[in-house]
Amino acid sequence: MVQDPQIKPNSLELMRALLSRPSVAKDALAAFSAAYPDAPAGMIDTAVFHVVSEGIEATVDWLAAIERFLCDPSGGLDYGSLWHIVYHLYNWQQFEALLPLGRMGLSEQLADVKLFIKEGDSAAADKVLVRLMESLGGDVAPPSVG
Repeated sequence: MVQDPQIKPNSLELMRALLSRPSVAKDALAAFSAAYPDAPAGMIDTAVFHVVSEGIEATVDWLAAIERFLCDPSGGLDYGSLWHIVYHLYNWQQFEALLPLGRMGLSEQLADVKLFIKEGDSAAADKVLVRLMESLGGDVAPPSVG
């Protein structure tokens, strides 16, 4: 989608452009790799999966469920489509919290633990380990939006 940088496309135009991309997963892989150059390939692949490979489909299913609900409110909102999009959004938020850390960040924190142990500062080493375990366990809040 090539257009004048002065003109901001609306959400519907952007959605159409996204849905018509012939190689969206490949484009996403390149974009995530550029945005997070220190992240391991496995983390990049997982981000692409949750945001693009499954995330787009989950989003479209959720929008379709909203339309079905508006046409027939007696059927309620489709719980499956709601769960599907929430699952991928939650996983993306967890990866968004970890991706900036990347391989270098993990290595640095592990080096800190090693240094603290060598210096006999087990309390400092424990704090770093707790932070790492929280990060890897999905307990880290993603970066704030505002």
